[in-house]
Amino acid sequence: MRMTRFKWLTGALVAIVGVAACDDLLTVEDPQRYTDEDLNSALQAVANGVEGAVHEVIDTWVVYQSLLGDTYQHTGTWIGYDETDHGRFQYGTSAMDGTMNSLLRARWFAGSAEERLNEQLENAGSSPLMAQVHLGDALADLYIGQAYCEAPAAPGGAAVPDTQILQQAVQKFTKAMGTAQAANEDQYYNAALAGRARANLLLGNYAEAAADASGVPDGFSYDAKYNNASDNWVVLVTTATFNKAAGLREKWWSRVDDDAGGPTLMHDHYYPDEYDPRIPVHFENGVATDNITPHYSQWKYTSTPADIPMLHSDAMRLIEAEHAMRQGQLGAFIGIINTLRANVGLTAIPEVDVVDATVAQEILLNERFAELYMEGQRASDLYRFGLNKQIFEEMNDPERPASGRPVKFSMSDTEALNNPEIEDLLTARCLPVTN
Repeated sequence: MRMTRFKWLTGALVAIVGVAACDDLLTVEDPQRYTDEDLNSALQAVANGVEGAVHEVIDTWVVYQSLLGDTYQHTGTWIGYDETDHGRFQYGTSAMDGTMNSLLRARWFAGSAEERLNEQLENAGSSPLMAQVHLGDALADLYIGQAYCEAPAAPGGAAVPDTQILQQAVQKFTKAMGTAQAANEDQYYNAALAGRARANLLLGNYAEAAADASGVPDGFSYDAKYNNASDNWVVLVTTATFNKAAGLREKWWSRVDDDAGGPTLMHDHYYPDEYDPRIPVHFENGVATDNITPHYSQWKYTSTPADIPMLHSDAMRLIEAEHAMRQGQLGAFIGIINTLRANVGLTAIPEVDVVDATVAQEILLNERFAELYMEGQRASDLYRFGLNKQIFEEMNDPERPASGRPVKFSMSDTEALNNPEIEDLLTARCLPVTN
């Protein structure tokens, strides 16, 4: 089912190699296997492949992160979605194993591509292709470190904690920034800067994160790209008019109009008579694929070629707001929040309502939910604020108990099985859960 992504990447390679090598490509002995000569004649395709290898799993990453947190619930028949939603998986049974495998391959691909570019280009260190490769390498570490509790730091290496993977991502983003700057590639530079800001945020380096975030210009967005040959899985398997295998958790339903006239919007958390345009929902008074659960569909992405934002300026402003909040600068904090709300036509939250850090944190998390809706960030927010147990206790759903629920995904057992430096044993592997 997932081969369409790789077919797209292969198709791009064939197209670019065909332009570079003309008829020579048609005479290779095995058209399914690219030689070094073929790849050396298609360096743009090689760099595209590194970046694309990360993009192609972001949709799946978003779905499972949404099921792990309190955004999505399982509404279909897929065991992987069901186990993640109910928090029943353990090491060796996580449905996110394949996503980690893909991200690890992307990281390996980046290393191979860097070697190739250094061999083939005289000034590889200032090439836009190298900037693209370095960014892809850093992104792979960011998405691994954010979602998984451990991973190998290098191909064939021992497993290390998620914090070490994120620290490595910071170093790789710094490297990508330098290459992008040398290549005069503003898009890759800003993406690397934004990626470093998020990695620092996840590590708790709030001042460093805010400093990086402040350098990302308003209006910037770096997105995972999809097309008609490479479907956005969020749409294809969880969205109204497609497969309804997952939908918004019941806790959000009361904030959505329940008439049949959708698509509609979720009501704002602070002003219930206002709609929040950042949280589009589709509800058609129908049930999901399980023929039981009402299906409240995300409507941020409505067609299978829809791109998914990975790094963008609104997220950066939220990082700046969080740093201000943690510094006790509540006026500056609410000023940033209200600027983001004004950008989408929502009423400002009065500064006098932000009376202490507890209230400010609630505002921050609600605004992060809205701004980063269906981008896979909510589970990480619950984890880093230590709110997983509280949030699921408040749901009061016996099928989804608050205690013993995983708060991150375990490492892929495929990696452990094939990596001699890692012990493929349940008791030796991490899987953090709520108390």
